[in-house]
Amino acid sequence: MSRVFSFTSVEKTHQGNVRTLNEDSMLSRPDAGLWVVADGMGGHEAGEVASQMIVADLEPLPRRAYTSDFVDDVEDTLLLVNQKLRLHSIENLNGLTVGSTVACLILREAIGVVLWAGDSRLYRLRDGQLVQLTKDHSEVQAQIDSGLLTPEQAENSAIKNMLSRAIGAFDELDVDVNAFPINSDDLFLLCSDGLYNELSAKELQQMLSYSKLSKISDKLMSECLSKEAKDNVSFIVVKAS
Repeated sequence: MSRVFSFTSVEKTHQGNVRTLNEDSMLSRPDAGLWVVADGMGGHEAGEVASQMIVADLEPLPRRAYTSDFVDDVEDTLLLVNQKLRLHSIENLNGLTVGSTVACLILREAIGVVLWAGDSRLYRLRDGQLVQLTKDHSEVQAQIDSGLLTPEQAENSAIKNMLSRAIGAFDELDVDVNAFPINSDDLFLLCSDGLYNELSAKELQQMLSYSKLSKISDKLMSECLSKEAKDNVSFIVVKAS
């Protein structure tokens, strides 16, 4: 029999050092094994609306007996929010893009699933090794995949922040899904780009290695805000035990 894990989590969000509005939204539902980070884009009455709608529509989803059914529910909800945002854009904002990235982490017993659109990310720290479990839906990632840019060149690319996929950005939405086994003491970091654009993978790995979740979250935020922090910063850290 596979082991059944329990999960504890901590979260933080901040508008950053430059922006006055926080367009990020988060959801933590340990009862359903669901954690969500959504990074809105488009300014006031756009990005804020988009990220909040994602969270509001996911929050009431009932816990399902089978993980696969719950994954389907989350994906269907994201597709529905995409349609609602497209309609909201046409009816109220003269076609202005109302969008948000999203990364949804589902943890149930010994299985994890991440669903995402855009460049919000999920990382896993296991045995001291940090691995990214999502791949950004961005123009710069496409150029890396095709060999046109190296990851180092991508950091300074003029199209670094150009997304190829997001909730509400296009009429048709594809949500990527990645499933993986859970090990004891796995640590998961769900975050918006405001965190990983300020902190390197090495820095993230170092801070996630602290023993207490509260210290991890405090250190991640304080280190991020000690830098430029030009964007909103949001993250959730979840530990399996």
